Amino acid sequence: MNTAVATAPLDPRLLDWMRESIRIGSDMTQSVVELRRLGYADETIISAIEALTPVGDAFEQGVMNPPLLQLSPDTLRRVDTDELQLYTLDDALSARDCAKLTALINHHLRPSTLSYPTPDRAFRTSQTSDLCVLKSPVALAMDEKICRTLGIRAQYSEGIQAQRYDVGQQFKPHWDYYEPGSEAYTKFATVRGNRTWTFMIYLNEDMDGGATRFTNIDRVFQPKTGMALLWNNLREDATPNPATMHCGEPVTRGHKLIITKWFRQYGDGPLFF
Repeated sequence: MNTAVATAPLDPRLLDWMRESIRIGSDMTQSVVELRRLGYADETIISAIEALTPVGDAFEQGVMNPPLLQLSPDTLRRVDTDELQLYTLDDALSARDCAKLTALINHHLRPSTLSYPTPDRAFRTSQTSDLCVLKSPVALAMDEKICRTLGIRAQYSEGIQAQRYDVGQQFKPHWDYYEPGSEAYTKFATVRGNRTWTFMIYLNEDMDGGATRFTNIDRVFQPKTGMALLWNNLREDATPNPATMHCGEPVTRGHKLIITKWFRQYGDGPLFF
């Protein structure tokens, strides 16, 4: 090992790379492995992570009641359940914006992955578009629009993603939060904390199947162009809410396109705009 590298602080370019990895919600264990491969000592890596770790707590700043809920526009409807905070928002995006995103997404697809292991190869069979890494003006504008619609600043969010489901593709029942103490939590949540709000927008409706089902409360939502489905993954005490279990049912005709943005417990600066 190069001792000079091991004891030196991280190169500014590597600090920027780590900062971006933290911002979009990447697996931080992979970042550590890469820095070790480059010859950096664990003490140096830990110091860099500590320097980049956000200090703002969304729960201390009222994440359970973001500005969208306070404004309560006519297009926002709360689902009738005491088990979780679950809402629909009509016209979150215009048909034109949905079309722009659709064109972009279809050119940047990869097989969807899971943050936790499962022997079931059919558990998640969609394709994903990592819009957050494209630096596309369309993607950046949509990311900002979602943040401003919910009222939570991007510093408390992950990068935006899209998913495409073709005929037969699905995502079986799962939670968006990371179970504390799990390997997935260690990888994805030790720096930014758990996922608070999920904000998902349907980009099309011309399909059969493809509904989003909340399995523990038996509520079903059929895709509608431009409609957002949003829910809080955590309880008031910041613990995971099992009632948020949901699935993307198999598409039986056509295809389904959605964009998804997740918000996190820890970020920098004020939570709200």
